[in-house]
Amino acid sequence: QVFVISFPFSEMLCPDMNIAKLRKELRGCLEQLRKNGASVLAIACNTLHAFLDEKDELNDLVHLPRTLAEEISLSDTPLVFCTSTSVQFGLHKQFFPCTYPDTQTQEEVDRIIDQILRGADQSVILEKLRELIQAQTTNTVILGCTELSLFSAHLSMPNKQIIDPLEVMANKILQKSFLNR
Repeated sequence: QVFVISFPFSEMLCPDMNIAKLRKELRGCLEQLRKNGASVLAIACNTLHAFLDEKDELNDLVHLPRTLAEEISLSDTPLVFCTSTSVQFGLHKQFFPCTYPDTQTQEEVDRIIDQILRGADQSVILEKLRELIQAQTTNTVILGCTELSLFSAHLSMPNKQIIDPLEVMANKILQKSFLNR
């Protein structure tokens, strides 16, 4: 069985966010999934992982940044395209060596994420995202935001390795759900 909770966390991820309230809501959602019988939990939003309380019992959670850390080659330091909030909390750096975009590029990443959330023309978004990735000097780019992952299938580039965290997480969920029984 698959249980899904859709909660408007994005509305809480703002400059004046209440971190205690965000953690409480996140904890409540995870508890609700457990009460409904979920044995493997996952949070698709990269940014929300910055608000997990490590004091909570999280053994049943496929933790996205930790799972990514297991998959990343240490021969190349990846660049993570993610929300400014993830950058602010150094979310991915807590789990593996990586870099974040310069300020100007980060502003463009945030604009692209906002355009995706607003339902802007996908072909325009895809072209902007391709150009932004191609302009980076690093070989490995992680799509560290759920909205960016929506375009991963269309971002194949001969000189870049594009990592989709949601694909990595989905494989880990399958492994935990079916192979580790």
